[in-house]
Amino acid sequence: GLQHMNHFTGDHPYVMCEVKGIDGYSHTKNTTRSAIEGDTLNPFWGETLTVDPWQLGDDLEFTVYDQGLISSKTEGKVTLPHELFYPAGFSGMLHVSGLPQALLHVVVRPLGPSSEEAAVDVAIQKGTSSKKTKTKKKLKTGKVKIKGCC
Repeated sequence: GLQHMNHFTGDHPYVMCEVKGIDGYSHTKNTTRSAIEGDTLNPFWGETLTVDPWQLGDDLEFTVYDQGLISSKTEGKVTLPHELFYPAGFSGMLHVSGLPQALLHVVVRPLGPSSEEAAVDVAIQKGTSSKKTKTKKKLKTGKVKIKGCC
């Protein structure tokens, strides 16, 4: 599970999912709500996040934070390489660096081109544009959960 980090305000963990491009920079960020009820050292968010845009070759990085009174503290992070979730998707447990007793359960489903890119692709197919584009896709991540592992 997670570490007890906020002795005065209690633990309020949340997860940020970032699309990490081939260049190493974050292109999209999406965050769960803080887990404030139940077992906050083994939280379950049960949320579905959509990250858009995503391009082939981009990895997903999940960072677990604990929201304190003034700022957030990083508990740990894990990177899911694109080869593991594209094109078939991914469902499984990931070891969180910095938290040797924690696993992050994620489900990733590629959804296809984003609506903006789909419109451009349709225009290209109809011959109304000669513009070439990289296909951007949407990804859906769901049921993010931290579990103790050993």
